[in-house]
Amino acid sequence: MSGFTVIPAIELRGGAALKYESVGVGTRANRADAAAYAKELEAQGATWIHLFNLDGPFTVGEAEHSGSVLAGAQRNLETLMLLTKQVKTPLQFGGGVRDLDGLKRLVQLGARRVALGDAAMRDPALVRAAVAFNADAVVVSINAKDGIAVGQEWVRDNHRLRPEDLAVELKKAGVKHVIYQDATAEATGAGPNIIGAARVGAAGVDVIVAGGITTLAQIRQCAATPGIAGVLVGKAIAQGKFTAKQAIETGEAGFKERK
Repeated sequence: MSGFTVIPAIELRGGAALKYESVGVGTRANRADAAAYAKELEAQGATWIHLFNLDGPFTVGEAEHSGSVLAGAQRNLETLMLLTKQVKTPLQFGGGVRDLDGLKRLVQLGARRVALGDAAMRDPALVRAAVAFNADAVVVSINAKDGIAVGQEWVRDNHRLRPEDLAVELKKAGVKHVIYQDATAEATGAGPNIIGAARVGAAGVDVIVAGGITTLAQIRQCAATPGIAGVLVGKAIAQGKFTAKQAIETGEAGFKERK
């Protein structure tokens, strides 16, 4: 990934996209046509679109589920296939992918990249096998809490491994792309942990920051920070806080400020 990329995310439930509206002091999720939403994001300049499966645990893996699929997840697969025909923008798919069979099937259905989360943390062999299959199709999610990588089994005698140290191990395994999310920062409303993300990027992987991004100013700060390759922005766009076009333009402006 060259430069800085803003990746709008579409949350999928039962094959439909979720958009949000303000209701009193909270928000209400409304189902929307996923293809129409993806076309909207593409028209606004998105060069990647992330699809997030909310109907997990994801069940396309033959090894664990003997071919059975949940109805919601199956409809999300159908939506993925539809979107590959409706938009030219490359699609990144994440949420509940548990094994190599699942990753391969998603690639066959049209996903350009597939995000591995908890399974990647628990099973280094899975990541190495996925990289051997297609390194460009793999992105690994690192979740951090209080400065520690959550649930990692990469260094078995060190379960308090820092995300940046885990990124070094992932780089050695051939991983090129990482999604970094700091649960502590998101829970406190402090926004993304930009310093932590930059440290992960210093390992030599393309790090995409996710979670807690609610303002254009946060996107600009991420874009201006060396070591960060992009941001993943879903709910803020779906809530109408700003448009994908505004986010992309802000990212471009911030990237020009890098020193």
